[in-house]
Amino acid sequence: MRIKEIIKALSDKGEVSLDIWKPISARKSSDGTLDILYRNRVVGSEKDPVFLWAYVNIVEDDVRILEKITFKKEHVKWITNSITRFEKA
Repeated sequence: MRIKEIIKALSDKGEVSLDIWKPISARKSSDGTLDILYRNRVVGSEKDPVFLWAYVNIVEDDVRILEKITFKKEHVKWITNSITRFEKA
């Protein structure tokens, strides 16, 4: 399946509404999974966006979300800083 077909299938199944979430990036892995990053069209702003990361399993023509996380840009900065401090400890 192509990435656009997977995104549409997730929307058709009601997993991720394309009315609310705009796909902005996707990355296929060799293990049959796909990482998709969405940006919220309704909540947030250009300066303070809200994102959704979805970890998707693809088996033949069936797609399923294994994990999804909603976050803001500030959360990424916090996680990155925390990992950096942890590695130095």
